[in-house]
Amino acid sequence: MKNILLFSLAVLFSVASFAQVSFTNQGNLLANYPDNSEIAVDMNGDWMDDYVRVSANGVGIDYQVGDGTFNSVFYTLPIANVPNWSVAAGDLDANGYNDLVLGNGQRVSFLYANVNGTDYTEVTFPEFIFSQRSTMSDIDNDGDLDSFVCHDVDLSHPYRNDGTGTMSLDQNLIVTLDRPGNYAAIWVDYDNDGDSDMYLTKCRGGASPGDPDRDNAMYTNNGDGTFTENALQINMRDNAQSWSTVFEDFDNDGDFDAFIVNHDFQNRFMLNDGTGVFTDIIGGTGIDANDLGAWENQAGDFNNDGFVDIFSELSKELYINNGDLTFTGIDLPFDEGGIGDFNGDGFLDVVNNGDLWINDGNANNWVKIGLEGVQSNYNGIGARVEIYGDWGMQIREVRSGQGFSHMNSLVAHFGIGTATNIDQIIIKWPSGVVDVINDPNINEQHIFVEGDNVLAVTDFQKEGINLFPNPTTDILNFSLNGLENTKVSVVDVTGKVVMNTTISSENTINVDSLKSGVYFVQLEIEGSQQSYKFVKR
Repeated sequence: MKNILLFSLAVLFSVASFAQVSFTNQGNLLANYPDNSEIAVDMNGDWMDDYVRVSANGVGIDYQVGDGTFNSVFYTLPIANVPNWSVAAGDLDANGYNDLVLGNGQRVSFLYANVNGTDYTEVTFPEFIFSQRSTMSDIDNDGDLDSFVCHDVDLSHPYRNDGTGTMSLDQNLIVTLDRPGNYAAIWVDYDNDGDSDMYLTKCRGGASPGDPDRDNAMYTNNGDGTFTENALQINMRDNAQSWSTVFEDFDNDGDFDAFIVNHDFQNRFMLNDGTGVFTDIIGGTGIDANDLGAWENQAGDFNNDGFVDIFSELSKELYINNGDLTFTGIDLPFDEGGIGDFNGDGFLDVVNNGDLWINDGNANNWVKIGLEGVQSNYNGIGARVEIYGDWGMQIREVRSGQGFSHMNSLVAHFGIGTATNIDQIIIKWPSGVVDVINDPNINEQHIFVEGDNVLAVTDFQKEGINLFPNPTTDILNFSLNGLENTKVSVVDVTGKVVMNTTISSENTINVDSLKSGVYFVQLEIEGSQQSYKFVKR
């Protein structure tokens, strides 16, 4: 079945002769700010990607104006923690403007935008950390962004958000192995269970093959605020000297595959079997398994043909996805950078070392989707976006911190090739809310607010429902509208009914009286008995 699907996709997108990709350097359009980071993210809340650089003397931002030009502003302030290793962005305090987590070889700090995005304040942390990849994610799924920063020589640092944007180092936020060599974390729902897991790519200088400090690790989210390391069980415990891993659905079958760049042994292309177990198929992909030594490793659909390409520091900088799990390598004049759309034409561009590389584009169609969380974090980081059409489906996740060091756009980008319509967009938010948008316009950027397009009861048989937040401390929400006064029973793991109640006009029930544990909500919808698991904290 999978091979049939891939063949059909290849026919639909005519990938036998893939759309070429080329770039034009328009670096002269950008201000000559000191360059210690490559950040491609909207900083003034207008949903257009800006080019941000942080140096010892302040923050330089080339704000995209919308007509292919930029307004360059430098905010002068001393930066104690110049991010010579990595940067991640997200709205920590939910004021509508993105903040940054900065990491270098000594410390971590957080750079906060003020109430109107016109100035910045740095908050530093005293603990030593030789930081590698920094990320933002709602690790405890409480509706605000936390941060996880990799530590090269010791236990990595998780930072908990108190709900106001104030961060604190908290090793209980996610418990990871107390080992060095932590190079690149990436948050991904690899097992399709609706919550974010974390894959940790590892490289330990001087460690010999077989040393556990080199073992890549997968921290699988248990859905109750805890994580279990299970990379060996899913065939992702690579013991090579790995630098970074990219997770994308390279074959458009509804799950995330992985590409790992290594410095010894060989690179890996790990195909997800749909259950979260991976198999290395790099030998048949056309990617050189022995092209070793890459640091950066990213991905995106650069020719808008509907298949995600690999952008990495390999001898061929861009591997074009042919749609059949093979790739064709092409040469580029650059090999890394922050990825975003810097002229609004729907094609992915790259900023690198002060240069703006504009994608020359082609005739393929596209759609871009920006998210504004309500129950979830403001950026919708961790949300899964699905689009459906004649090709089948494509999926993306909104992530803060990918590759080894750069920060990419928080707008989900899809190419759709020669297709002229999209049947449906489904957004699965971290909170559990599910929004469904039918027949959206193509070749546009859409901004969707969480909960503005939730399902109705008539959609239930097709889409199902979600409970959120999950875990919960008191209120449990249903993602389906129209359930008011529906009778529900709450059953514990032994099958005992511990509560009978009805769903309120706000589509909620109150489970505050329950003890901590795992329960099931049972209810009848359209004559069908349904059961949904949740965790009470």
